[in-house]
Amino acid sequence: MKQISRMIATASIAALACTGFSTAALALDVDAAKDLVEQNNCKQCHALRKDKDGPSFMKTAEKYKGKPNAVDEIVKHLTSGKKVKLADGSEENHKIVKTMPPNDMAQIKNLAEYVLSIQPK
Repeated sequence: MKQISRMIATASIAALACTGFSTAALALDVDAAKDLVEQNNCKQCHALRKDKDGPSFMKTAEKYKGKPNAVDEIVKHLTSGKKVKLADGSEENHKIVKTMPPNDMAQIKNLAEYVLSIQPK
């Protein structure tokens, strides 16, 4: 009986340890996200840690830090084409992120997770 209890306890501890790791954090593919940034010319308006016409990825990460819907909010922004205000005060529709194959939500979510991962140096 003690051996079975010990096995159950060990399995429970292992399961709890696994839940400490976010599947999103384990799944982040930085190289794929950087490629998508390049393909969509995101750096024309955004930089990693410095504002340009649009906010830096770091500023966006700070804005959404700790919010449970952060990835969904960024995905919505990247896929909706909503109006954004530029640094000079003008407005334009944000470009919709293009993926190959088209509308690949896994790639877009990976990009959102990448943006959220940018930290100050």
